[in-house]
Amino acid sequence: MEDSNLTTKEEFEQDKSFIGHPKGLAVTSFMALAQAFGNYGMSAILIYYLYATVASGGLGFTQANAAQFVGVYSSLSFMAGIVGGYVADRFVGVRKAMLIGYTIKTIGYALLAIPGGGTPLYLGSQVFLLIASCSMGTSLYAMAGKLYSKTDSRRDGGFSIMYIMNNVGAIAPIITGAIALALNYHAGFLFAAVVQVLGLIIYAVTSKKVFGNVGTEPDDPISGNQKTKLISKMIIGAVIAIGIVCVLFATKVLNPTSFCNSISMISIFIPLCYLFIIITSKKTSRVEAKRVAPFIWLFVCNCFNMMIWSQSTSILAIYAAERVNLNFFGIQMTPASFQTIPAIFAVIFGSIASFMWTKMGAKQPSTPLKCGIGTILWGFGPLFMVIPFLLYSASVKVSPIWLIIFYAIVIWGEALTSPVGMASATAVAPKAFTAQMVTVWQLSQATGAGLSALAVNFYKQGSEVQYFLGIGLVTTLVGLSLLIFSKKMSKIMGI
Repeated sequence: MEDSNLTTKEEFEQDKSFIGHPKGLAVTSFMALAQAFGNYGMSAILIYYLYATVASGGLGFTQANAAQFVGVYSSLSFMAGIVGGYVADRFVGVRKAMLIGYTIKTIGYALLAIPGGGTPLYLGSQVFLLIASCSMGTSLYAMAGKLYSKTDSRRDGGFSIMYIMNNVGAIAPIITGAIALALNYHAGFLFAAVVQVLGLIIYAVTSKKVFGNVGTEPDDPISGNQKTKLISKMIIGAVIAIGIVCVLFATKVLNPTSFCNSISMISIFIPLCYLFIIITSKKTSRVEAKRVAPFIWLFVCNCFNMMIWSQSTSILAIYAAERVNLNFFGIQMTPASFQTIPAIFAVIFGSIASFMWTKMGAKQPSTPLKCGIGTILWGFGPLFMVIPFLLYSASVKVSPIWLIIFYAIVIWGEALTSPVGMASATAVAPKAFTAQMVTVWQLSQATGAGLSALAVNFYKQGSEVQYFLGIGLVTTLVGLSLLIFSKKMSKIMGI
């Protein structure tokens, strides 16, 4: 195209200036990278910061509570994305939502970077990060979806590129882990904040040029009077909810464990209710509703996939710190570095998948078929981990190869499910729910984290074989069911 400033959706759909994709994908991919640097950099050391003793620079929580806190934050973050998707679709549009959300998220990381802040600043940071999710949800991926028509065969390949960039950003745990070990946890959190700022600056400088006027207005705008009333109700509701939780904690009706269990239960049902609302909405045509219905099973599969992923930031994170020999061929690893290993596999497998889907074009496997095979691979991951738990006692430091192979298996599954599932959400999204459908897909991570937080209640040291055998078998069976009905589902969804 001669004009370097794309201004309409139609122009985006014809643009192939970024390795065969619209140039806007270059910006959304970089934003995914920066977001991943911040998020992975923080989360990789957060669990260790929570259960490390106060004398060693941590907050001194128990390991069980630390694992639950991490899981519950993930659930709350993705549930908060419901509000973010609604805000983008009805109030400000995805572009403004991104700008607001990323700014607030930076503040959240910065609070963790303040030395001596203790539990109050930890809680404050989590609140700011949740507010950021409430402000933008998954607007970044909704914006990427706007670069393609509903039937554009480049869509899966484009989202695979974003998936790759997201995982390039996941190299951050090696850096934050090393910084935390050499200096302190706060310095590691500061690194996450700085990278987030860089991503925000790039977006602010380039967005108008590469996106034009696309995404500047909400897809389903609400009138001025209704907007003011609704915003007031949302703020009042949030204040009341926070107040109730504080009172329940103060009166000891709630404790950390019961709170985590309650949030986990809620996270399982809210996404399904949200899908029901979208399907039955008057703004959703019957044709659109029919296409969304099979998407529910893809969503369910990813819930179980994300339950398995949550093990890597909770139980397996503690396993890496306490039961793995961190001297790998003469290289001294940090426990946090295990959060980067899956990112390396993701870049490799994601690149292969992106190349395959782009090369095959219309001949590529259907979305349900890809997700079915990927979910089965997710299930094989914990089944594989049963082996070292059977072979070695808790007193033996095992080779890191076991965890590396686990990640290789599940990340190959992720390369087949994550970008494809996200792309399918944008493809089947009803017009009035563009950003919210992407939020729904992301909510599978909230449900998965919730399932994991509940599953932790049944985990005890010494019961690892039964624990991983159970979640592995269930996930494998769910994937098989999707595989069996993939052809029929693909026909209904049109992808």
